[in-house]
Amino acid sequence: MWYLATWLGGRVLPAPGTRLARVAMCVLGLAVLAAYISDAARESSHAEVLGADRGLIGFLVWVSLVVLTSAGIQERGRLDVLMRRVVVLGSVVAAIGFYDFFSGTNIADSVHIPGLQTSVAQVSVMDRGAFTRPRATTAQPLEFGGMLAILLPFAVQQAFDPVRHHLHWTRRWGPVLLIAGALPLTVSRTSIIGLLLVALVMVPRWKPARRWAAIGVMTASVAVFKVLVPGLIGTITGLFASFLSNSDSSTQARTVKYSAIVPYLEEHPLFGRGFGTFTPDRYFFTDNQYMLTLAEMGALGLVAMLVLFVAGIHQGGAVRRLARTEADRELGQAFFASSLVALVVSATFDSLSFPMFAGLFFLLLGAGGSLLGFVRGEAAGVAEPGAAKTSEHQLPQLVETR
Repeated sequence: MWYLATWLGGRVLPAPGTRLARVAMCVLGLAVLAAYISDAARESSHAEVLGADRGLIGFLVWVSLVVLTSAGIQERGRLDVLMRRVVVLGSVVAAIGFYDFFSGTNIADSVHIPGLQTSVAQVSVMDRGAFTRPRATTAQPLEFGGMLAILLPFAVQQAFDPVRHHLHWTRRWGPVLLIAGALPLTVSRTSIIGLLLVALVMVPRWKPARRWAAIGVMTASVAVFKVLVPGLIGTITGLFASFLSNSDSSTQARTVKYSAIVPYLEEHPLFGRGFGTFTPDRYFFTDNQYMLTLAEMGALGLVAMLVLFVAGIHQGGAVRRLARTEADRELGQAFFASSLVALVVSATFDSLSFPMFAGLFFLLLGAGGSLLGFVRGEAAGVAEPGAAKTSEHQLPQLVETR
């Protein structure tokens, strides 16, 4: 509402070239509204009606994040400050994850806000093998790993940023060590897939010296984990081995859910049952955002979701192509990698059902649009003086005559 008031009053004007993120949200909005109407047209329960209402509220939160970051940031310096603070706060969450892992507890269970009480069932400490899976202040270890995976590219980019080279190495590389180091502690395939995607997208774009140094550091990191946390690497490799052989219990449980959700998809294939209505307490966990989107918003919702991820990937790629400096190119590559990770890991858990992952994803989507606007403005500013100089040179010279 604040943004609409300032926009209608002419106080805030969206920067040129930032429209893509907001257009993607409009597509998602059409899918959400169509699903809301679909829920109202069928005989849904009172709980599903409330779920659809909560879905609309959540969607408005996402819209606010995208609009304020893509159109409300008027200076490039403010965007850089925002990205640095996001990485710092993500590092704090990662540090809490380290505490949970080595202490075997969950620090969030000891947080009590005066005057409030929880309205959801408490999540017990989750174990896998001999290890406690941390979730820090997130709702679940999968959300913890997914959230850190989409933040890691920006931590790496800021560590290499020449503007920050005067800082002590702990301030530059501390967030990278915390975020990247916390990912294997979740003992989940989602975190490792996200970590590998970040490496595959960012490392090949670096110069050979940096590239080989990064490969050496990653190799040494595996050895460090084998020494400091015995059995962790073996447990993780065992997860992927059991997945490939289809002998893992969690993989088999997800396969059963895929067949169980088909009847719900066939009932409302185009617009779905209603965004926010396919709740675990009434149905079951899908553990796949694409399946959940098909059930709640149908084929239209699936298209809208893919548009979101593709928009984020396109924004990062466009920044990389148009940027004038190497730092901006690497930042564009970070946005590209982050959106690609979100696209892939959404097939491993219902990502947008978790508030911290969803909020961070939409904030980064809007921030990518804002960066693209600034980069396009800089590119246009470089082109215009050259064109003006050429046209001035071609003008005939006036000579005074008597």
